[in-house]
Amino acid sequence: MPFDIILVAMLAAFIFLRLRSELGNKTGNEPPSSSADDQGSFEKLRRAAGDLQGLKGPVAPEAEVIDLEENATLRRAYMDIRRADPSFDLGQFMEGAKSAYGMILEAFWAGDKKTLKDFLDEEVQAKFEAAIDALKADELTVDNQLLDITKAEVAAAELKGNVAELTVHFTAEVVAVTRNKDGKIIEGDASDAVEMNDSWTFARDVKSRDPAWTLVATSAG
Repeated sequence: MPFDIILVAMLAAFIFLRLRSELGNKTGNEPPSSSADDQGSFEKLRRAAGDLQGLKGPVAPEAEVIDLEENATLRRAYMDIRRADPSFDLGQFMEGAKSAYGMILEAFWAGDKKTLKDFLDEEVQAKFEAAIDALKADELTVDNQLLDITKAEVAAAELKGNVAELTVHFTAEVVAVTRNKDGKIIEGDASDAVEMNDSWTFARDVKSRDPAWTLVATSAG
C-alpha cells in the first residue's frame, strides 16, 4: 500500500477519535435528554425565577396565576398574603367564597342563625340576626332562591398585620319573594329572576391554624 494512502488513513482515524472524545457517542438522532442532571438544571432555573419574584423555593402554579393578575395593587396584595401564608391559593379561596356566599344567603333567608355563626364575625352576625328578627316581628318570610352566581371577582385585597382581607364582588341571579303570614306574595315575583350585586369582605388570620375565612363586612350594589 502506498505510504501516502496509509498516512491519510491514520490522519482520518486520529480526527475520528478526537471528535468522538469531544462529542461522545451521540449520533444526532437521540430524543431530548431527561436525565437527572437536566431535571436538576430545570429546577435551578425555576428556583432562580422564584428568587426574582421574591419567593423562596420552586415557582408554584399559584405564582403564575398571581402573575397574570392585571391589577398591580391586587397582585402585590396576593404576594404579601402568600409570603405570610404559603398555603394561600387564590383559586381555592374564590371557590370557597362562592360556596360561602350561597350558604350564607340561604341560611339568612331561612332564618338559620346557628349556621350563620359559622361564617360571620360578631358585628355582621348581629346585623343579620337583627334583620331576621325584624322579619319575624312583621310576620314576614323570605322565600328566595339563588339560581346562579354569574360573576365573582376580587375587588380589593390587603394584608393588615397578620390579617388578610379580600373583598369579593358577587353578581347573582335570584328569585326574590317576600310573603306575609298567610303566604301571600307582597313583594317580588316567583316567576322572574332579578340580578343581585353584593360586595363581601372575608378575613383570616394568616398565622392561625384554622383555614376558615370569616365574613367581616357586606355592602349591596
